[in-house]
Amino acid sequence: MKPDKIRLFGNYRTSALLPTLLTMCVAPAMLAIDDFEFPPISYSDTSPNDRITQLQSDTKTGKLKFTQKTEKDFVGALLKELNIPASSQSLVFSKTSLQTSAINPGQPRAIYFNEEIYLGWTRNRDLELMASEPKLGITFYLIHRDPKSSKLSYEQHTDECFSCHAAGRTGGRPGMVVRSVLADAKGFPIFSAGSYTTDQSSPIAQRWGGWYVTGQHGELRHMGNAIAIEVDKGNGAEIDREAGANKDMEELEEFIDPTDYLVPSSDIVALMVLEHQVGMHNRLIEGNYVVRKAVYRDKEISRELGEKRKGFSDTTRRIIDHQAERILNYLLFANEVRLDGGGIDSDATFAEDFQHNAKVSKDGRSLKDFQLLTRIFKYRCSYMIYSTAFESLPKPLKNKVYQRLGAVLLGKDTSNEYAYLKDSERERILNILVETLPDVPANWKSAGKAKQVTAAK
Repeated sequence: MKPDKIRLFGNYRTSALLPTLLTMCVAPAMLAIDDFEFPPISYSDTSPNDRITQLQSDTKTGKLKFTQKTEKDFVGALLKELNIPASSQSLVFSKTSLQTSAINPGQPRAIYFNEEIYLGWTRNRDLELMASEPKLGITFYLIHRDPKSSKLSYEQHTDECFSCHAAGRTGGRPGMVVRSVLADAKGFPIFSAGSYTTDQSSPIAQRWGGWYVTGQHGELRHMGNAIAIEVDKGNGAEIDREAGANKDMEELEEFIDPTDYLVPSSDIVALMVLEHQVGMHNRLIEGNYVVRKAVYRDKEISRELGEKRKGFSDTTRRIIDHQAERILNYLLFANEVRLDGGGIDSDATFAEDFQHNAKVSKDGRSLKDFQLLTRIFKYRCSYMIYSTAFESLPKPLKNKVYQRLGAVLLGKDTSNEYAYLKDSERERILNILVETLPDVPANWKSAGKAKQVTAAK
């Protein structure tokens, strides 16, 4: 075996879930009724109120019209309407979605995203969308466009989506999955080699199998841009990471016709932001569901027992505390993998486009400022703190997250868990939040002013 090739083997449960990113599996779930179909979530019985329902209403009434002649122009116009930057384009060539028959290394599927919406486009197929929703966490849609009339029809999906997006890797509740697979020359995942579910904690060496990647990554090596070869009669696969290295590649002419897509890139910075965001989104959805269920159950038990208890039971408080810690840990990038070997960079416009709606402090700082040398962001507190998913957290959980976050930023939490955040970074994060977060706790404001007075002296 050549030293620049990595051979991967795995004893993985490949039947549990097709490797997916923001996609819906082909086979409907044939399981018992999901827990989230019962109160207080009642997923299928709750009418969503998200950006896609607003879009549907506007197109139905004629307030909004899409008259573009080509599919590509329509997708571009739709992204603009939804405030999704085209530069967020991330191209996946593995056959791991509802549109599997139309995806291959020569015709990858494009993913576009902002903080609230994820859009999947496979050429000449229906668009797949996932939207953040306050009560339901995430909702799933298909949009069909009649190429002759440009008329749009919307379909909200549940069962087909849930076979992948409410399964084991999402904790049995609606969520998202980013996976890295070993894909062969036709785009089929080689299941005998296993796969990786990736987020901000994943080593770069495990990321982007079955994806295209543009940009620079120094000495780091990933699984993107490479075709896997099955070996040993289905007991593993071989992939040449060096051949897939970018080497300052900014466009994808050697793999696809870039003019088929909105931009000629599949930016490494966008890919890393996507992985962070999906992981954060999933934890916020989990916290929303789990705590709402616990509070609902707590009240039902009290009612059945005829109790008039103030506050929550010990069990419910422990659930709230646990979910708050999970959210806080990810929010503050506690488990983020370190970027070595020169970090990452890109000539694409995503970094600039991503920051167009950044909430900026008076001194010009924001949680969307990139670092990219040893980590993704300069200030390690997720911009998703401004998102619908965070804003919609149950009040007891949100208050607990704020309490714990304040303890860390104000220096009251001196545990080793967050020791990587030096005093200067904590203060800057605190100042950014005090000046940009609408419902920032009052004690943060007073503490921030006190620090400014002390600094001035």
